Amino acid sequence: MRLLVLIYMLFVTVVLPSPVMALVTDLSNNKIEIRYSFDGAQLILFGAVGTSLKDPDSAPYEVVVVVRGPNSETVVRKKERVGVIWVNNQNITFPSAPGYYAVAATASLDEIAPAAVFEKYGIGFDYLPLVVRSGGDVAAPEPAFREALFRLRAGEELFRQELDSVTKLTQGLFRTDIHLPANVPVGDFIVETFLFQDGKIKDRSRIKLDVGKEGFERAAYDFAHGSPFLYGLTAVVVALSAGWLAGVLGKK
Repeated sequence: MRLLVLIYMLFVTVVLPSPVMALVTDLSNNKIEIRYSFDGAQLILFGAVGTSLKDPDSAPYEVVVVVRGPNSETVVRKKERVGVIWVNNQNITFPSAPGYYAVAATASLDEIAPAAVFEKYGIGFDYLPLVVRSGGDVAAPEPAFREALFRLRAGEELFRQELDSVTKLTQGLFRTDIHLPANVPVGDFIVETFLFQDGKIKDRSRIKLDVGKEGFERAAYDFAHGSPFLYGLTAVVVALSAGWLAGVLGKK
């Protein structure tokens, strides 16, 4: 399959005479298995842009790659100083925030297209369609809480905006590295590539990436999420048994 993709990339970049932009992408691995020794993963996204064979430089292009992980409920708390101590004074809940979000590009985003284009397609953290829940209502988050969410996720290496770059190679080929930390959430990821020309999106591609636990880790994960009560009870029994056994061995 990888060989066919590479052949197609060469075909659209070298053979096709049409000046119409065309985009094709692929990942070095579409499935990441998390086991006990997992300490992160490095993937390579490679792609090709087809342009006119006669004068490929007459159609300059830019590429933006967005990697988004599964959404989850996230609580952000605001601390305020009361006397000499700091306390949680206010908190809000993001009912559906991405557990992982990364943006890489061939240039700075503000050099590729106007902000209105990124806002339309939800590209970049400032334009993610986030809402917060307060009671039974939902509303747009305050900028301070949006920035706090970004800082928290970035501190865990789960948000990477413009920390990585997309490298243009020869004949319309490009590549970028995707960094997944050891604490990456499990679930379905989407790797989306946008092709820009003259500040407008000309084409886009989407690839699914599966990040999941395997082996004993998967069994424990499924047990914990499928039967949380039994999982908790089992954990208590195992802990008590281990303590009793340690006491018995200690007396000997």
